[in-house]
Amino acid sequence: MKKTSQAIFLFLLSLIFFNKPIVSQSPNDMGERIIHTTKFTYWIDPSASIPIESVLKTGNFTKITDDFVNFGFLKGTLWLKLDPKDFPDPIKYPLLLIQAHNIDSVEFFHKYKGNSYVVSKSGHIQPVFQREIPHRNFVFRMGHERETILIAIHSEISLQFALIFTNQRNLQREDYITQWIYGLFFGSLGIIILYNLAIAFFVRDRNYFYYIGYVLFFGLGQLSLLGFWGYFFVPDSYFWKRIGIPFFFSICLFFFVLFTSNFLKLKIRLPKMARFYKVLGFLSLLNASIALLGGISEASVGVTWLSVLICLSLLGVLIWGIYKRLRSFYYFAIAFVLLLVTCLVYGLLKFGILPSNSFLEEMLFPIASLADITLFAFALADRIQLLRQEKDLALAQVTSLRKERKISRDILMQSLPKTIPYVKNLEIQIFIQPMKDVGGDFYEYFSPNPYELGIVLCDVSGHGIPASLISAMGKVAFTTQKNNISSPKQVLEGMNRVLYGNCTPQYVTASYVYLNTSTKVWRFGRAGHPSAYLQRASGEIIKVHPKGKIIGVFSEIQMEEITYPVEPKDRILILSDGVLECFHPDGTMYGEAGLLEFLKANREIPNHLFKIKLIQDLESFSKREIKDWDDDLTFIFLELV
Repeated sequence: MKKTSQAIFLFLLSLIFFNKPIVSQSPNDMGERIIHTTKFTYWIDPSASIPIESVLKTGNFTKITDDFVNFGFLKGTLWLKLDPKDFPDPIKYPLLLIQAHNIDSVEFFHKYKGNSYVVSKSGHIQPVFQREIPHRNFVFRMGHERETILIAIHSEISLQFALIFTNQRNLQREDYITQWIYGLFFGSLGIIILYNLAIAFFVRDRNYFYYIGYVLFFGLGQLSLLGFWGYFFVPDSYFWKRIGIPFFFSICLFFFVLFTSNFLKLKIRLPKMARFYKVLGFLSLLNASIALLGGISEASVGVTWLSVLICLSLLGVLIWGIYKRLRSFYYFAIAFVLLLVTCLVYGLLKFGILPSNSFLEEMLFPIASLADITLFAFALADRIQLLRQEKDLALAQVTSLRKERKISRDILMQSLPKTIPYVKNLEIQIFIQPMKDVGGDFYEYFSPNPYELGIVLCDVSGHGIPASLISAMGKVAFTTQKNNISSPKQVLEGMNRVLYGNCTPQYVTASYVYLNTSTKVWRFGRAGHPSAYLQRASGEIIKVHPKGKIIGVFSEIQMEEITYPVEPKDRILILSDGVLECFHPDGTMYGEAGLLEFLKANREIPNHLFKIKLIQDLESFSKREIKDWDDDLTFIFLELV
């Protein structure tokens, strides 16, 4: 793509800089043409009300001094006059070509066998194939009489033109050459659009869609500006021929400001400028709407001012970006400098400092714009390359992180007790499911004899290797409290003293259960952990929620413990927050209400089925398998027998 675009660009440049107006070397050469603009005089009728019969008497005609004249946004009617003494040879030059593409109305008046004027009409108002000579410019036959001719021109769009005398053979030859060159130009735009459209659907980057919109409507605007839009696409539509230039270029500016703002990440880097560009985008759409409603002159002026505002603001943005050494700004800067050089050359042509070349004046901006568009395409390609590199780096980091988390998970799972404790008259179910990569939940127990059990369930904040290290420290802290097994208060306070200052900025929540099946005593304490639930044989459910702060943050904490007598068939459930914070796809949380409902409905199921039943209920509620959850899930279920 890069080589193709460069070849086309260099070829077009060679055509421009080596192309010269075709000048006769022989009196018999029928390919001759002459630019005759300076032989005409002009007068402006601001009211557009003077009839043809009174123009020569009323008008104060002034000599034209430029071969390619610029009247800007002209109000009223422009009258052009050519005296008989300034006529070229009517046999050699039978055609008058007005080289312009944006004139609403052109009326050509000349006398024929008497004093009455004969009129030929052209301009947007006249369907192309109803003109005297169908052409993308405006062409009239001169006739053989050397009589004063008058031309009335009216246009709501900026008016620039040259007046050229030529003949049919030369007109066809120049059309053939220019259409080939313009075909290459618009073909290049088409290739750029199709190529980037394919990339846009592949990478799903909105920058490409903004860029494609910019190039597409720029191309349509150039078709209108060069006359091809009216000649080939809408030859009979006065409306679309008139609005083409302001409408298409307004939409072009809209996509350009979106592309610029998004590509340069102005919303992040320069929020105020991003908001200003949003305003410019809105004004561009408003200007396009004005054109659609018939305000051609107003919309044309609007395009001019919007272009000035965009250029001035973009200049400031690019200076800032280059000062900050932001790579994405460099392509824009090169394209912008190219555009400024183009404006300089165009100005030198207009002031006569450089030799006049009507072809160069017509094609200078399209070629420069094609170069700009090509540079923007390179900028997008460079951006994709940067994104690919960033993606590869991010993927490598994610892979490394996953390996780290897998190691942490393996460490944690290996550190968990390998067996379930045996306690007489007690059935135990334990379930622990870490999140996808690694979890922060762990449990540990101590059973000094067949009748006593102390079991702690902890949840470490955070994940990864730090959480694994805190888990290991928590298990060590628990082993230091074996002498206090019968007191949840002493166990949790002792663990806090060991962990305080060693797990910042993380912390630990915990539940501790002491159960003696001989004395039928159950004690419970908690440190910022969810409540425990005691379900009596009768079905009554008691929520047990002693006070207690989290472990590892405060130097000293005061824990509360609660004691209950228990009987055979009583059930005890302690759990992590992963059970309660199970979510339905609609956002509803399982919560304590869901858990209590489950316990009531399943009071009679055997102990060994409780774990399976609860997991099924959670999966049914969340519509996801447990292994796909984003949080740890742990619970311990005890039943006296």
